[in-house]
Amino acid sequence: MSRLEQGFLSAGAVGLVVCGLGVSLDAKAMLSAWLPAILFALSLPLGALTILMVHGLTGGRWGEAVRQPLRTMTALLPLALVSLVPVLISLDLVFPWAGADPAKLPETVREKLVYLNLPFFLLRFAVCAAIWLVLTWIVLGTTEAPVNSNEHNGKKFALGLVLHALAVSVFAIDWMLSLEPEFTSTIYALCEASAEVVGAFAVAVLVLAARRAVEVMPGGEEDVALSEDLANMLLGFVLTWIYLMFMQWVVVWGGDLPDEIRWYSVRSAGGWLYLLWLLIALHVSAFAGLLSRRLKRSHRGLVWLAAVALAGHFIDVFWRIRPPLFAGGVLALWHDAAAWMGLGGLWLALFLFLLRRPYRIVWWKREVAHG
Repeated sequence: MSRLEQGFLSAGAVGLVVCGLGVSLDAKAMLSAWLPAILFALSLPLGALTILMVHGLTGGRWGEAVRQPLRTMTALLPLALVSLVPVLISLDLVFPWAGADPAKLPETVREKLVYLNLPFFLLRFAVCAAIWLVLTWIVLGTTEAPVNSNEHNGKKFALGLVLHALAVSVFAIDWMLSLEPEFTSTIYALCEASAEVVGAFAVAVLVLAARRAVEVMPGGEEDVALSEDLANMLLGFVLTWIYLMFMQWVVVWGGDLPDEIRWYSVRSAGGWLYLLWLLIALHVSAFAGLLSRRLKRSHRGLVWLAAVALAGHFIDVFWRIRPPLFAGGVLALWHDAAAWMGLGGLWLALFLFLLRRPYRIVWWKREVAHG
């Protein structure tokens, strides 16, 4: 294990110890900070899984270039799912509908209790987790070598994308929208799915650019560098996220519905307003920069654009999830620092370990095949 891996692992261990201390002091505050951190950590494997299946259907040099970092992120999906267990054990500390007296809930929430109840919630999570684990097993096994778009694998990836879309939709409703059960959005799951793809692809581009000079590698067409192809793909993903988020805002604001508007009001009050402006600035900067061919054909420019897109995804997850769970002043953010340090350190250590040892990703599949 390299020094960098050891450093991240040590930081993660310290963060997890502090998280344990936070749980002993105030379990509700600690779990409220843990949830957005783990949802960000889960979004990267889910986004990578989406991209790998899409590339399995379409092919292209861009996907072959970022296949290894995407596979490495996908392999970390079980870790993210296991990290949700602390929240599952104490759902009533995080979700307002869990364990609450129905008579004290608003009428709009009581109408949803047929869906929002603990046994059904746990069943849905188990189904989503099973779908993702099976898809991970299939995708990691079929993308170890360069993808050849054949009919057999094409059917697998097409069906996988359908199941994945259903699982992401259910998961987004359960773990994100139900934090404020009065709020309803039929487009939210698409917003989450597009955000996952932006984050995963940005990480893959950063890893690839750190290891290879992508600006001099050939792209899919003559006189087009690989860096330009990657930047164009990132542009499409970022533009999709911007469009979906903007349309959700337009529909909610145009509908003039109090419960839906309150969702935005909570996230634009106090310090959250500055975070919102930062989120907008990051995505506008990424979009504007990705329109520049000079930046796209520059190694430093590509790294900057991917870093800005990743930072935007990070702020997006935190801004969407944390405000309704946050209580206290700035000092209460130490819970978030501990959660991000613990999960981030552990995630980065395992990511680098698997990235440098890709054979570790599929060793278990070979064992099953030869067992």
